[in-house]
Amino acid sequence: MSIERSSPIPLYFQLAGELRAAIESGAYPPGSKLPTEGELCQQYDVSRSVVRQALQSLAHDNLIETERGRGAFVLERKVPIALVQQLDPLLESMAKAGFKLTTRVLKQERIKPPAHVAEQIGENDAVFLERLRYADGVVFLVVRNFLPYSRFPDLLQSKELEDVSLYQYLAKRYNAVATTGKRQVELARINEEAIAAQLHVEMNSYVLFNREVTYDQNKQVLEYYESWHHPDRTRLTIDLHRTY
Repeated sequence: MSIERSSPIPLYFQLAGELRAAIESGAYPPGSKLPTEGELCQQYDVSRSVVRQALQSLAHDNLIETERGRGAFVLERKVPIALVQQLDPLLESMAKAGFKLTTRVLKQERIKPPAHVAEQIGENDAVFLERLRYADGVVFLVVRNFLPYSRFPDLLQSKELEDVSLYQYLAKRYNAVATTGKRQVELARINEEAIAAQLHVEMNSYVLFNREVTYDQNKQVLEYYESWHHPDRTRLTIDLHRTY
């Protein structure tokens, strides 16, 4: 595959595909360094912003890790383990476990989302929510939700998001019911000072990091979100069964 300027596919997406294929083929083995931004600009005749968006996309797919002043390095491949989990609103699952969930909304605004988010929600206009979640008054989770603005513009004015589940609100206000989703969970280091401060942990601490795309009853994207769980205040429980 090569960069096709006449294609409707964004240049950064094409470049990310090129680099992803090279990584998966072993051309860039784990631990190896990718060409610099300048070298990629020259090699593919694209702008630095295109290269940065492509690298950001690969980083969010956990294929590479960027280090300031050093460049981008290929990560070890992670073994995927498929799990099935009930798509319950957090409010309900917390109540079942005997915890009182409270929420504080930090941001509620319209934004131009990062490239990897725009890919997931299917547009370059998003309602962005940043919220702190508390269990019995102690913060345990930072969550950032990105929803397609074209579908949920009134969400920007809602004053209910500290009192009701987002899923419940979307179902009641828009008849958009969260029915399916795809979630990735992993241990990750915090590389944002704001997240570290909100969770009251040190920078580069390991936390449980989630990313998820959720779909409604019509198979339309409802939201994309990323969340960071405090490492000492979260336990992942998985129900198992075997079919004979």
